[in-house]
Amino acid sequence: MGKRMKILTALGLALIIAAGVLYGIFFGTQPADETENDQQLPGTLSALSADEANQTQILLAQDGIEIDGSGASAAGTTVLISQAGTYAVSGTLENGQIDVAAGNEDEVVLVLNGVTLSNEEEAAIYVESAGQTQLILEAGTVNRFESGTQTDFSAIKDSADNNATGAAVYAKDDLSISGTGSLQVYGYINNGVHSADNLLIDSGTFEVTAVNNAIKGKDSVTITDGDFTICSGGDGIKSDDTTGEGYGVISISGGKFSIESSSDGVQAETALSISGGEFSVVSGGSSSASYSSYDRGWGDSDANWDMEDEAAVSTKGIKSGGELNISGGSFTVDSCDDAFHSNGSILISGGNYEIASGDDGMHADTELVIKSGDIQITQSYEGIEGNQIQISGGDISVVSYDDGMNAYGGQNNRGWGGSAKTTEETPELVIKGGTISVDADGDGLDSNGTLCVEGGTVVVNGPSDGGNGAIDSGSENGGDCIVNGGIVLAVGSSGMAETFSGNSEQYSFCCNLTDSFTDGDDLTISDEQGNILFQHTIVKSGSSVVFSSPDLVSGETYVLTVGGQTTEIKLESVSTTSGQASHWR
Repeated sequence: MGKRMKILTALGLALIIAAGVLYGIFFGTQPADETENDQQLPGTLSALSADEANQTQILLAQDGIEIDGSGASAAGTTVLISQAGTYAVSGTLENGQIDVAAGNEDEVVLVLNGVTLSNEEEAAIYVESAGQTQLILEAGTVNRFESGTQTDFSAIKDSADNNATGAAVYAKDDLSISGTGSLQVYGYINNGVHSADNLLIDSGTFEVTAVNNAIKGKDSVTITDGDFTICSGGDGIKSDDTTGEGYGVISISGGKFSIESSSDGVQAETALSISGGEFSVVSGGSSSASYSSYDRGWGDSDANWDMEDEAAVSTKGIKSGGELNISGGSFTVDSCDDAFHSNGSILISGGNYEIASGDDGMHADTELVIKSGDIQITQSYEGIEGNQIQISGGDISVVSYDDGMNAYGGQNNRGWGGSAKTTEETPELVIKGGTISVDADGDGLDSNGTLCVEGGTVVVNGPSDGGNGAIDSGSENGGDCIVNGGIVLAVGSSGMAETFSGNSEQYSFCCNLTDSFTDGDDLTISDEQGNILFQHTIVKSGSSVVFSSPDLVSGETYVLTVGGQTTEIKLESVSTTSGQASHWR
């Protein structure tokens, strides 16, 4: 072959090799160490279900465990995983365990592909050590893990002395769960799913039954999606660490939750935020359990009765030891104690709520703020309670055995009719907007300090007995009852009827009638020309009507018609009273 031909041949071979390399770059697969999986940040869910060729295969069987690949070994009915990697697990094994004892920086992925695993004495999955452990639920599979044996359902005290492996799925380090398959967990020793650090759930279908807490991340719980059916003798979802900033936190942004818990439905020790999801929660046996278990004395004068004083076990629906922030989601809560509770503050800025509570519908120890949302409290001892209550929007309906809304506390303990709790801040109930309906057997709107309405539409169906009023402010604590805007109708007994003060910027009147009205009666307020300002159907008996509207004008006469009675009221001052109260009517 001539020299020229050899050169051409060499060039041709080089072009062929180059073309092959380019084809591999653009159309072929990259080496494993260059895939996007290596770009994941620690503590986040990553797509670590690498191609099956790189997975260690583990087949569980009663007559012997089969392992194909590196990083795992078998000893009797125990699988020991000792290094980082992806492990595909399938099969059925009684009284066995998957034990992860990898390096502190290792990331271990368990791809669950139809697993049934039980352990009579400790965890079915036990992570002793790892940087992070991920459970991936393969599509179309059901995976079942059980610890202990089925027992009568009773709550176990959750203490630091509990056996750490007492959860059916337990990890001492971070644990994350994703996938579209199903995870069934039965924790008959203690908890169901438990991480001693951070627990992250991204997706999946979950059925968790536990004699204590169903799902627990001691440092934090983060849930972005998933379908959860939870039955627990303790709390449904829990985080309770208080050793550092950012611990004891629960964050939920999506998912569907059906929770039946003997204790709290969802409980975060320091902060709880919910921005989405669908929740059905029954805690402590439901609201009816409080009536049968406690002598509550419904309708008595104690506006600050608290189940915490009576019960050692907390049975609230959604609870936070610090901030409780809800910006979205739908909630159906039936709770023995408070439906929504915070030892600190509550902020509601969205969502739909159907609440039945054996105690408060919503309670905050400090500030309770409602900016928007559809809130329907169909049963409660007190509907909405906090030291400082501010409402600027939303569609709110409250039914209560005692106060509908209660800004509690005060500078002095005045005994009956005052506050059973003293606070540094003077209580305030401020309404700036929204559509509000209250049906209360105690005080309708009650503040142990100042009660102020600045906007919105407020209708209060107050008490029939003379021991309470439709509206009530705390003059004993230096408070005032003020209306500066909005529309207010408050009807009820005239025995302790209170009206807005002359310090108000908007006109109001209080009319105490000679004869009582009763449920079903139509109430109409109109001006002298017959223009109707407001109409309402009475829901229970009473004899006092308080009304305020921007349409009221000084010196004008207005006509109140209710229960066959017609009364004319001339506005001679900012706050006008007509008729005499009949005490204890």
